[in-house]
Amino acid sequence: MRSRPPDRRHERGVALLLVLWIFVVLGVLAMDFASYIRDDAVASVNFSEETRAYYVALAGMNRTIFDADRAHERAAPGVAAAPAPVDEEDAEDEPLTADGQWHDGEFAGSHYSVRMTDEASLISLNKANDVLLTQVITNLMRGGNATTGMDRRASNEVATVVDSILDWRDTDNLKRAHGAESDYYLKRRPPYRAKNGFFDSPEELLLVRGVTPALFYGHDGMPGFRDVFSVYSRSPNIHIRTAPAAVLQALLGVDADTAADLVTQRETDSNAFIQQVTAHAAGPANVGNLMQDSEEPRTVLLEGRADTQAQRNQSSIAAVVDLTAESAEGARVIRWIDRAPWTGAILPGSTGQG
Repeated sequence: MRSRPPDRRHERGVALLLVLWIFVVLGVLAMDFASYIRDDAVASVNFSEETRAYYVALAGMNRTIFDADRAHERAAPGVAAAPAPVDEEDAEDEPLTADGQWHDGEFAGSHYSVRMTDEASLISLNKANDVLLTQVITNLMRGGNATTGMDRRASNEVATVVDSILDWRDTDNLKRAHGAESDYYLKRRPPYRAKNGFFDSPEELLLVRGVTPALFYGHDGMPGFRDVFSVYSRSPNIHIRTAPAAVLQALLGVDADTAADLVTQRETDSNAFIQQVTAHAAGPANVGNLMQDSEEPRTVLLEGRADTQAQRNQSSIAAVVDLTAESAEGARVIRWIDRAPWTGAILPGSTGQG
């Protein structure tokens, strides 16, 4: 008896399904590979663009240092005046003013911006007394409105920051009424001790009790501590004729628009600017710290950036430079801040210290 062949009606289309699944898998792999190649190409373009911007900004900073060094040599006593330049390009290379404003330049067909801020036009973090610190921190916390009152809680917050800064930089272990010494900081995670010495960098303020990221970096149109304090200024006085708008906001308790108007007025009528600043200044201690006479900047914060096709690729560089250093190389770089400083919209770090 001959056996019947197996019934394969239920196996129809299996081969087609297998082929379709193979094509689906291959399609997914192809799409993933294409996405990887695209991301890699975009990353390469971004890296190339950011690198070019970095060196263009670096060239602008070096040019600024060179011009400032050459101007310092001309102004040195006993140095004969340099002959008039015969090259029109050299004739345009005037030294940059240390006024905290961005100035534009061109290099290798690219555009860069450079800003030079006189450290003496900032508030000395290591020399400012408790009266000036209280005035500045109150203005920054009040948000640029001098008529805004300070309740007990806000006043205590100001006192905490002021006393903690003074405790951090003094050489003893005696705690002020609202301050903090090592016994407070050793309870933090991770623990650390109070400096009991001068600040070496503005970023040290983030270790001080009461200083939050919002206070340090600025918020809601108000500058932060990093914009108004300097650890390189050796005098408690402030060169008001070159002070940036952020310092004017902190000193006078005005908003950003008023500070910008004062800077514009300083460029057009310096005497009227001094009168306006004196009128806005609150208290004789504040006015007494304002140096009206202009002096040659010694130590400056030099910042550079270059234009790119995408804002995310912009490379920023900063350096603290001693323009009057007596060395064979001329100006001396005290601190170099690569790919900096942070200018994001979201505050980095934790929510602050209590």
